Amino acid sequence: MAACDAGGSADAVDALVVIPDAAPDPDATAADPDATAADPDAAPDAAPDAAPDAAPAPDAAPPSAPPLDPGLFDCTAAGPPERVSPTPVACLTDPACRLPQVAGHRGCGGQLGVIAPEDSLAAYRAAIALGVDYVETDPRPTADGVLVNMHDDTVDRTTWGTGAVDQMTLAEIRALDLRTDRFAGDFACERVPTLVEILQTCGGRAMVLIDANKTDRVDLLVGAIQEADALDWAVFDTSDLAKIDAALALEPGLHIMPRPDTLEDLNAALDHFAPRVPEIVEIPADRVAELAPVALARGARLFTDVFGADVVAGQLGLTDRYLAYYDQGAAILQTDRPDLILGALRAAGRR
Repeated sequence: MAACDAGGSADAVDALVVIPDAAPDPDATAADPDATAADPDAAPDAAPDAAPDAAPAPDAAPPSAPPLDPGLFDCTAAGPPERVSPTPVACLTDPACRLPQVAGHRGCGGQLGVIAPEDSLAAYRAAIALGVDYVETDPRPTADGVLVNMHDDTVDRTTWGTGAVDQMTLAEIRALDLRTDRFAGDFACERVPTLVEILQTCGGRAMVLIDANKTDRVDLLVGAIQEADALDWAVFDTSDLAKIDAALALEPGLHIMPRPDTLEDLNAALDHFAPRVPEIVEIPADRVAELAPVALARGARLFTDVFGADVVAGQLGLTDRYLAYYDQGAAILQTDRPDLILGALRAAGRR
């Protein structure tokens, strides 16, 4: 399809938000709340001229009123909601599409999320109901070789159990209750889902980003996509080009998303796959202004994490930083607060 320009403009918010007595966030760097590390899932985003933060954000407290009716996605829901995103389906995998789009981190938000428990099926149903375009996953293999969706290498933080994911069987992990007490809604039925279950839930509703950085079992990742018949609704996402090559050898029709960190890495990744242009290219948020002109000139579409902007928007209600990333050339923002980005886009007449 033809390229779609987002239009509009905004000024970045250069705000410093210090959160006293905050527990360390496993996805945050202490030095800079807006600095993206080599693993973009291990650090918040970076905005223009961001100042260093004294402490990373703790798990967010839920708002007084939930941003979305829990009955649309919790255990009382009849099933997955219908797709409500206005983004044309063809745009989701078209590198030429420049419409502003939103990706839900760990479904509908990680530790800054306020809608549903991270990486649960409820989180993916919530993202669909909210109108999110892409949803991120965190697949890891169990001891018996089943890919489950768990960001950490242990179950300790997000369930009421303890243990390493790769040392537990699927049955042992499924027996655990999730930690859901800070969210409005009924999540008693929720258990740690498999990657296949997520792909089946999201197929035809939201594009699934399969983070391949947490396992070397490329065969299991590709097999899950094939088992779920989700080739059209999945993106193989990793910083390791060799893993992408291995995945394409197993399934040449895969959508792909490399993660270069520098200009040199960007050009190397685009050269590596040429003449094909990857469906999405993820870059650090503090490199968007630098790398966007080169990436766009080469036909690539950019994705970046905006967790630092989530802190500013969540605490101060300032959402201009989101719009600034789009204006700099990013087409897809991954966020813990998809409700706030979607609201900002609608308010600006861009969604």
